[in-house]
Amino acid sequence: MNHSVAKPRIGVIGLGALGEPISALLLQAGYSIAVYDVRAEPMQKLQALGATACAHPAQLAQCSELIFSFVTDAAQTQRVIAGESGILNHLRAGTVFATGSTLGIDSVRQCAQMLATQGSELLDMPISGGIVAARAGQLSLMVGGAAETVERLRPILTVFASDITHTGGVGTGQAAKLAHQLVFGVQVVALLEGLAVAAAGGVKPAIMRQVLGQGLANSAVLQAWPDLGPRWKGMLQPLDEGMPLPNLRKDLHLVAALAQRLGVATPLLTQASIIADSGTATGSQDPDL
Repeated sequence: MNHSVAKPRIGVIGLGALGEPISALLLQAGYSIAVYDVRAEPMQKLQALGATACAHPAQLAQCSELIFSFVTDAAQTQRVIAGESGILNHLRAGTVFATGSTLGIDSVRQCAQMLATQGSELLDMPISGGIVAARAGQLSLMVGGAAETVERLRPILTVFASDITHTGGVGTGQAAKLAHQLVFGVQVVALLEGLAVAAAGGVKPAIMRQVLGQGLANSAVLQAWPDLGPRWKGMLQPLDEGMPLPNLRKDLHLVAALAQRLGVATPLLTQASIIADSGTATGSQDPDL
């Protein structure tokens, strides 16, 4: 006899560059999805595809067995969990809360402790790949948490991720993501400088990218540059006072703080972060690079 297992009901909070395409992929895979965002537009788009739009996170928690959170940072994540109309006092027994945000080790462990008071489990699930990979279902996940929970949810995670690495306990996903962002941030700044030097020497950027792609300097950052380069360069532009840091710069600050706390010297990171924050990164203003 064939016994089918009911698919869990999923809630998605934060419908930006990752949350919206991930929700669409989950709907296409046949999952029942509830969604919430502070903006009405992405909720309406997903509602047209079959999702249930919620008025606040608490309402979403009441009808979800698995919750994905893709909000911007630690402060927003803590508001989603414990703020007014947050999920904490409305969770169903055994609900898993998977945060795809880059929060930092201490913050994600604090969130896990809050959720544990209600019998809920946290997966520390930072993401790499960006919007292009999200739309294609080819994201990379670094997942900290109980190994058995990661394996139980793997069929769901593979709907939107092609690489799922269990990194250890809660907090190790954050450590892995921040270490990744260190390398990524340095590569973005270095690639801009290399393209600028080549252009000044008479080598067109497209030709220089071909040269780099054929040598040891090849990288996923280089390969994604035609699609994502403008977005990354935008994160290096000057900001008006009071504006939140773009993700690249925010993550460089987070990994610098972590490295300092752990006693790891990171002079390249320090310099890359200073350049990123200056708003004067070489080549960042050049649309041809």
